[in-house]
Amino acid sequence: MIKRVGFFREFAPQDADDSAPSIHDAVRPSGPGDEYGVLAYLDSGTEIFSAMGAERDAISGDEWIAGAGSLVTDGTWMWPAELRHYVERYHAELPEDFLATVRAARYTAAPVSRRRTEEIILEVFGRSSFAAQVTGEPGADGFFTWYMSDLTRQSCERMLDHLDRAGLKTRHPLTDDISLFATGTEGDGPRPVRDGRAPADVLAETAAEEVALHLWFASDTFTTVTVRRLKGATAAVVHSLAGLQEPEREQVVAALVRVLDQHRGQCLGFVLDRTGRSPLTAWDAVVCDGASPSAALPDSVAVDTSRSAPASAFAGAHGTPYGHLTVFSRGPADQGR
Repeated sequence: MIKRVGFFREFAPQDADDSAPSIHDAVRPSGPGDEYGVLAYLDSGTEIFSAMGAERDAISGDEWIAGAGSLVTDGTWMWPAELRHYVERYHAELPEDFLATVRAARYTAAPVSRRRTEEIILEVFGRSSFAAQVTGEPGADGFFTWYMSDLTRQSCERMLDHLDRAGLKTRHPLTDDISLFATGTEGDGPRPVRDGRAPADVLAETAAEEVALHLWFASDTFTTVTVRRLKGATAAVVHSLAGLQEPEREQVVAALVRVLDQHRGQCLGFVLDRTGRSPLTAWDAVVCDGASPSAALPDSVAVDTSRSAPASAFAGAHGTPYGHLTVFSRGPADQGR
């Protein structure tokens, strides 16, 4: 069973409940002598659930904590991503058995195997996937769409490089093959692209209506990224989550969140819908044109606050900042609503 540390009741609703200890009781005037090592350990864990946006500092209220609500593990312990902030700023006291683990590991969490990650996700969220809770149909066609401006060859090359570093590779791990497809503007396709061009060149071209590329998570597991051209220089970069079971899906989402963080300035908005509870293109006008949502709220939708619909249009969801965007999210506790 996974051990938990740092789940204070003031944190995001999915992380704690009223019976949890208060962060106010954990505040100390100073931390242990090796506090920098503890912070390094908290940084080095494996993220198994990614929450977009931010939450306010629960003590002072004067600072936003990016990624609050995300879950991190070392394979034995699990903690909320925002715990690091409270240890650094308020020297939040942590249990001695956790600190013993940190010190024994010399302040660096070992990589967590794929199998162990899946075990923890199943333990935390249960075998009934988000898809089953929301739609009654496991394995629904979820997606993570990024609306990007000025998608050039250089930006596509940079994006693919970051995806590769995050573990989503354009080449099959065993065969080294690239699976790339294009759909013409006349609807002729999708057809394999076998003319030797680099994937970044094909993704950036405007002659095709859609370009799709397999990204390999393992030799037997892949997700598909599709570039769909919209008006002007805007493109919808759609990462399919279809066919991924819950543990794999969370690992892929975590990788995609890390990559999106590096391209945030180019992002006009995004939609994360783990289960496909809303139509794929329902959000084009919401993100790009500031229209009010006409579909059920997904897990997260981010819009540019300078030209978006009023916050009330997002079903009363709590808006949090993500750079120049505002994210409206539903937590795991809301997945069945």
